[in-house]
Amino acid sequence: MIKQVMILVEGQTEEAFVNRVLQPYLNEKGIYLSTTMVCTKKVKGVRRHRGGIGDYNQVKRDLAALLKSSHFNLITTFLDYYGLPSNFPGQSTLPNGDCYAKVAHLEKELKQDIGSTNFYPFVMLHEFETMIFCDIYSLSDFFSDKIRRLDRLNNIFNEYKNPELINNSRETAPSKRILAELENYEKPLHGPIAIKNIGIDKIRKLCPHFNEWLNYIESFQVS
Repeated sequence: MIKQVMILVEGQTEEAFVNRVLQPYLNEKGIYLSTTMVCTKKVKGVRRHRGGIGDYNQVKRDLAALLKSSHFNLITTFLDYYGLPSNFPGQSTLPNGDCYAKVAHLEKELKQDIGSTNFYPFVMLHEFETMIFCDIYSLSDFFSDKIRRLDRLNNIFNEYKNPELINNSRETAPSKRILAELENYEKPLHGPIAIKNIGIDKIRKLCPHFNEWLNYIESFQVS
């Protein structure tokens, strides 16, 4: 039986990643993905999208609409931990501890707030560019003249147990680190291609929280 999964994503880069990379990967396992971006603006009833989420209510509204559909067996999310709005469920009660404890708390609170058995939340640690740090040289096709800068980024990868632990301050989030070395890096253009070059299997090995999400998508039972 083919599983029908809808992923609510944060922006165009994540949408391209799902459509170009993740969907072909999971199609081979009998899982069909659809994707839609969080609507962050409406003009006379027309949906508009822009990068980033300014208000949790935008996410909640879109999830509520998706959960009314009978087309999908599972609704999930692909949202960056870095930059979540302050009114996101669990933000005001974040526990002490490492980032895994914090993201687990946020996902638990999100699932409780949405209140559906057909919903499985996923928040990416710490953002999309985390996956690029699984092999920073995946950007070398675009920045072949900046190998030393890629080497410096790779040294950052080597400082951490895994890429998901590269932290999320305004100065040290994965995307900020890449931009500090590669000022011409463009997330929507370079990101999905770099991820495709790396391959989902390698990312799963290096990013345990991301792997946990895919394990759930692959193993949940259609009722």
